[in-house]
Amino acid sequence: MNRTRIPGLVDIVTSDDAIEIEAFAQDPNLDRAFEDRSILTNGQILQRVLGILQVDGKPLPTVAAKCAPGRAEAQGALWNRLNDLAPSYASGPDELESLAAFVRGVGPDDSCGIPVQQVVGRLFAPDFQATKASWNAALLLDRAVHSLNPALNVWLDLTDQIDQAKHLLSDMVRGDMAAVHAIGFALHNIVSGVNLMRQLYSDPASRAALSPETAGSRCLFAPVNILRQPTAPDSSTTGDLETGTLLILSLQAANANAPDAKLAFLRDTWSRCPAEQWVPALLQGIWRRACAPQTQREGNAIPNSIPD
Repeated sequence: MNRTRIPGLVDIVTSDDAIEIEAFAQDPNLDRAFEDRSILTNGQILQRVLGILQVDGKPLPTVAAKCAPGRAEAQGALWNRLNDLAPSYASGPDELESLAAFVRGVGPDDSCGIPVQQVVGRLFAPDFQATKASWNAALLLDRAVHSLNPALNVWLDLTDQIDQAKHLLSDMVRGDMAAVHAIGFALHNIVSGVNLMRQLYSDPASRAALSPETAGSRCLFAPVNILRQPTAPDSSTTGDLETGTLLILSLQAANANAPDAKLAFLRDTWSRCPAEQWVPALLQGIWRRACAPQTQREGNAIPNSIPD
């Protein structure tokens, strides 16, 4: 855990430690309301990030305050719906064949983005059709939200590319904010997992040794960072946190150091990811289908265990 503090200019706490992040995630005094922007650098970071993570003034679920009207109900409803769908994806259905083929080595190394976006988008809009344009929009948004390049940030703002990308994706899912988050931001974690899965499959020893459950677990990626801010002065091991203090918690770095699905999805916290069961099931289904003999894939009857 590190803290950079210059009164009035910057007050940022960072952590990539799993135990620390879990403690912060459980702290009832830390929220995503982000009401205090009085510290110059903190306020600039929040203005930029929150500006990207909204559409026409509506925040995406990942930056909605704990007490935001309807947030908890929508989160719970999506969590239940995705949990109900998870077993069917874990079975390796036909829908996952394009991703399974990618894992088996079909196509260029950077070609799984569109099929991932297609699978994710269909969760929210049955007629969703991922395209090169929609994937490029997701790439731009991912680049923008993580950019530390002032020149790039200014250029993106001047050319209005960020808003254009968000509106393109929003129109494709009828303005569903959870869906915009899923097809514009969250899917990049799945893409990283599928790319890693392709590497694992290319090694015959790994291919033979890894069960779908183990392969899925190995290929879980968490969000790069999550942001929190105290709603009232808060005492911690770093000293007293003020309401203007910004916490940047490096979730993926912590997960890479100590892989844990509970941490990756912030399970058992108010901000848990609704896809905590669906994403592992998706990855398991891709691996199961990739490893299955062709005759089983064609019959869409992938067994729970893949013969050697």
